[in-house]
Amino acid sequence: MKSISLLAAMAVTTFFYAQEVKTSEESVSFLNGSHNAIVVTIPYGNKEIVEKELKSEMKDWGGKYNSSKGEMQTVGSSSKAMGDKSYDGYAKIISDNDKEIKVAFAVDLGGAYLDSKDHGSQFKAMETRIKKFGAKAAHESIDAELAAEGKVLKELQGNKSDLEKSIENSKKDIEDYKKKIVEAEQKIKDNEAAVVKKGEEIGTQTTKIGTVQDKKKSIK
Repeated sequence: MKSISLLAAMAVTTFFYAQEVKTSEESVSFLNGSHNAIVVTIPYGNKEIVEKELKSEMKDWGGKYNSSKGEMQTVGSSSKAMGDKSYDGYAKIISDNDKEIKVAFAVDLGGAYLDSKDHGSQFKAMETRIKKFGAKAAHESIDAELAAEGKVLKELQGNKSDLEKSIENSKKDIEDYKKKIVEAEQKIKDNEAAVVKKGEEIGTQTTKIGTVQDKKKSIK
C-alpha cells in the first residue's frame, strides 16, 4: 500500500516538474493583420494576473502604450538589446485554459516583423525577455493560487478550532449537568427523608390536636 502511495506521489511530482515556460515562433492574427510572433506558454497561468503582468511588461517596453479589443500595443519602443532603432510591439492572449495560457508578441521593426531567420540576435534577446515575462507571470499566478488555497486552509483550521472549542464546552456542560444531577439526586433523597420526618411530625401534631379536642369535650 505504501509502495502504491509512493509511486502516486512520484507520478504527481514528475507531472508538476515537467511543466515549464516555453516559447515558439508562429504566425498570429492581430488587429492589423497576421504577423510573425513569439508565443510564450505560461503553465498554470491565471488570466487576470497574466493580463496584469502583460500590461506591466508592455509599458516597460517604453514608447506610447495603448490597448484595444484585448490587444496591447506600444509605439516607439526601444531597448539596447534591440538595437538603435525604435520599434512597435503588439501582444495578446491567444488561448487560455486551466493548464496554461498562451501569449503572443509581435514586433514591428519598421517595415519588417521580428523573426528568427532575418533578425537572429534581436529575436534571441526578445525571446529571452518574453520567456522571463512568462516565468514571472507563472510564479505570480501560482502565488495567487497559494494565497487563495492558504485562505481556505486558514478558514478550515478556524472551523476545526471552533468545533474543538464547542466539543470542550459541551464536555464541560456534561460535567456540570452530571454534578447537578448528583446534587439533585441527593436533594431528592434529603427531601424524601424530610417528607417522612414531616409526616411523623404531622402525625404527632394531629394526636396533640385530638388530645386538646378531647379536653374540650370533657368539660361539662
